[in-house]
Amino acid sequence: MGSYVRPKSLGINSKPLEPDDNLRTSICCLCNGGCGIKVSLDHEGKVQAVFGDSDNPYNKGKICAKPMEIAQTLYGPYRLEYPMKKVNGKFERISWDEALELIAQKYNHYIKDNGTGSVVGITSKIGGSYSKLAHSIFSKLTGMANFGTGPICMESEFNVRKEIFGNGSATAPLSDVVRSKILLIVGNNCAQTKAGQFHWILEAKRQGTKIVVIDTRFTETAQAADRFIQIRPGTDGALGMALLKFVIDNNLYDQTFVAELTNGFEQLAQAVESITLERAAGITGVPENVIKELAEDLAVCKPGMLFEGRGIVCVNNAGASLRAFEDLMVILGNVGKQGSGIISHINNYGNAKGLIPKNDVVKPDRKRSAVDLYQAMEEGDIKMVFIAGNPCVNWPDSKRMTKAIQGLDFVISHTLFLDDSAILANVVLPATHWLEEAGVQASVHRVLQWKDKAAATYAEARSGGDLFRQLAEHMGLESSYFPDSPAAAWELERTHNKSIEGITIERMRRTPGGVHFPCPENGPELVRLYESGVFPTHSGKVELARENALAIDFIDMYDSPGNQGISREEFPYILSTNKVASHYHTVCQYSNWAVEMEKPYVEMHPQTASELGVIDGDQVRLKTSTGAMVLPAKITLSVPRGYFSTQPYFGVHSPYGKTPANSLFPVAVDPVGGNFPNKNIMCAAKAEGGQGQ
Repeated sequence: MGSYVRPKSLGINSKPLEPDDNLRTSICCLCNGGCGIKVSLDHEGKVQAVFGDSDNPYNKGKICAKPMEIAQTLYGPYRLEYPMKKVNGKFERISWDEALELIAQKYNHYIKDNGTGSVVGITSKIGGSYSKLAHSIFSKLTGMANFGTGPICMESEFNVRKEIFGNGSATAPLSDVVRSKILLIVGNNCAQTKAGQFHWILEAKRQGTKIVVIDTRFTETAQAADRFIQIRPGTDGALGMALLKFVIDNNLYDQTFVAELTNGFEQLAQAVESITLERAAGITGVPENVIKELAEDLAVCKPGMLFEGRGIVCVNNAGASLRAFEDLMVILGNVGKQGSGIISHINNYGNAKGLIPKNDVVKPDRKRSAVDLYQAMEEGDIKMVFIAGNPCVNWPDSKRMTKAIQGLDFVISHTLFLDDSAILANVVLPATHWLEEAGVQASVHRVLQWKDKAAATYAEARSGGDLFRQLAEHMGLESSYFPDSPAAAWELERTHNKSIEGITIERMRRTPGGVHFPCPENGPELVRLYESGVFPTHSGKVELARENALAIDFIDMYDSPGNQGISREEFPYILSTNKVASHYHTVCQYSNWAVEMEKPYVEMHPQTASELGVIDGDQVRLKTSTGAMVLPAKITLSVPRGYFSTQPYFGVHSPYGKTPANSLFPVAVDPVGGNFPNKNIMCAAKAEGGQGQ
């Protein structure tokens, strides 16, 4: 019949580490979990091993596989050592000065002849806080528009939450869950994606917090829950709206909170009026009595918290789901109190303001959405791209992205590896790893933690902070705006951002686990947002209706962007990707250990396998409107019938030599929030023949 779930990925040191001159304390920067780590170095300052830091109050020594893979990642055969430029199709070594001068000449040429909009950045892995600030300054001086992690990770979540609360950040830290009476986890396998922090949820459960998981898949998180509610793909919005309607119709909401601190309640009630328990059950597959019992539990068990995941963010109808569940927390009064609120890996402490005089700020002369980027490259409107990341793997329709980048006049990649994107560049620049750069790291606890440089810089690698300052000098720009070190960068950022004025490096160092933000210069840290009852919206209240007065508009998955117009006869199945602990990012695959731990496969229900005529390990061809790929079958009861799930970030130029799964996902966005979908896309499948390797 198949297995349920893969083995647990959470590890902990068997005993405390002895004091050692070659042992460094740091913070993992791979998933915004904020796990404390101990880094063991050899006599050359190279990483030998990584352990959990039992003194860090947030992960308490627990870590997942990702940081433990680092030694192989940093010093393996794939790490880029020095700058190179492409000559007659082959890379040749050059000096940093040669590389910077060439890039400066090209950059100045394109913005002079074609405008500032002819150069863009695709920068999902720009580096730590020092690099991010330098990148921001450089962009303001040159007018370079940048496309970061937003459209591939959290754009919908950020935009919807900002509409509701005026701020896209988490309203409360994950650590507050132990004070909660109920935790609702939706589309979020945090046992894998926040493995080092999952112990907080287990601790809350031991203390009596009721853990409810809503998901399409029976995950490790679902296995640990008090209640698991399996839902049909793409129908979370209907479930959330039914919960809202039941709570409103039965006066189970916090009437004082709604009356005094919200706008748009009437519009919200009207928007959910048609989503009855009966209708929602028909859409979602969740029985009426289960929906009713969940609504009653949420109304009675207060305070309550919500932890959403990519399962309802990175989909083509995310807006309604996010709106429904976050509005539900609002009308129940679960905001601004201990043990209440919304947990999120989005921790936006704001931007430094006034760093550069207005007269020196250059704005892009063209505005483009993430979807527009493809066509602008294909049509030659974009001449040059600066890449810090791997868009040929982690952006949708990977083959189209690859072809578009190949057609550009000039491409730069600041990278750890010669990955699927870097291999296309005219110039590649070796980047520092986050262990080789000091800086500030934000986490799901809405704290900022300082980490010192822990490992020696590899070969000729340079940080983004150094790169952008030096490139500005070569371009003849004012370089005095740039900080010259991570510490100077933080002081500059702190003094130009009221949200973090009081968070000095010294304060972070003497505060185990870091400091919550906002934190004024002479005031206390703010553990949770909105305790004052004031919200940074135009009205100062929570906005339950959008600007167009429409609160929520549920869109069926099959009628959503990417699935519109697709034949259900030709593409009868649903395809999604799901992150696993050892392969959270594209960089994780450049470790021999990661290769041993996790190989590409596609999960399917035994009945689906029977329909296709395959057994465990057989090759299966998956096809969507944008591409096809072949993967070995993993037959499991964890997923529903007619549904396929695979991992998103393997690449052709990685140790796996595998077509990226994102090549199967179309260039489409959630119409409300703006996220690219990497879940719930219609697909076809057939047996390819032969056993998987």
